[in-house]
Amino acid sequence: MAVRALIIDDSPFARRIIRHHLEKIGCKVVGEADNAAQGLAMFQKLKPELVTLDVMMPETEGINSLAAFRTMKQQSPDVAVVVVTVIPYDKTRETFLQEGALGYILKPFNQYSFEPIRLKLLRVFRELTA
Repeated sequence: MAVRALIIDDSPFARRIIRHHLEKIGCKVVGEADNAAQGLAMFQKLKPELVTLDVMMPETEGINSLAAFRTMKQQSPDVAVVVVTVIPYDKTRETFLQEGALGYILKPFNQYSFEPIRLKLLRVFRELTA
């Protein structure tokens, strides 16, 4: 059974790239949201095993995304959350990692951006393809 994923990002372009990379390793993207509030509602309904969460979105920057992240982890402690950000070093990103995010992906994406996350996902979800 495929790992069910939810993508939360305000950029349709970024969502397409993330979808492509997740599907390439065997995930099934069950939902896409363009802000943290919408993503949290979808999370509660869909109960995905994996969430990619952009931390810099209009209306839901940093702290609001962090609040959504904490709610997701409280509701489903085993959910794997991958933080997506444009800032190479950001205290908010570090806070996500300290609180249990699986990892992060920096924007803009390149052909190597997803490799560290892919390797972590393979360790967490045995049903993914190498």
